[in-house]
Amino acid sequence: MLGKIGFVMGVTVLAMFMMGRVESLAAHRGFGGSTAWAEQWDVTAGDASPQDDVVAQPDSLPDVSGSYSGSVASHRFGSGTLSATISQGGPSGGSLSGTWSTDLDGGIESTLKGKVKPNSKVSLKLKISGHCGLVAHGTFKNGDEISGAYHTNGCGKPDHGTFDIID
Repeated sequence: MLGKIGFVMGVTVLAMFMMGRVESLAAHRGFGGSTAWAEQWDVTAGDASPQDDVVAQPDSLPDVSGSYSGSVASHRFGSGTLSATISQGGPSGGSLSGTWSTDLDGGIESTLKGKVKPNSKVSLKLKISGHCGLVAHGTFKNGDEISGAYHTNGCGKPDHGTFDIID
């Protein structure tokens, strides 16, 4: 009886070992572990050159801060004007905050916050009241213009439209 138990335990351990190897083979598409390490080995590791000291700098963020005004076209309310004063800062420099106003829907003045990315894509949340606001996505271009589209979020009635504002 002990011989059978020992045999079953041995087979189980061997099966677990083989399952791990087969799983590794499937995950890495072959037995390439040694080859991968050999490919990463650098023969010239001790031969540093001045070019090695150059570290790739991340793309810089555009400066979108300013006082903007321009047009807005609402699906629900028609055409109007949009103004925004945007400040830029934060730890990464990409955080946006400020105020905005429009003459649509009887006139609205409130706050905004958002982000700008190195590719000049701007995303903004413009508060209207309570949980109601606009979510806007646009592009900063020509060094002084933001244009894009928006939609309402958390408001009673849906709306969407486009905007084009210039500093």
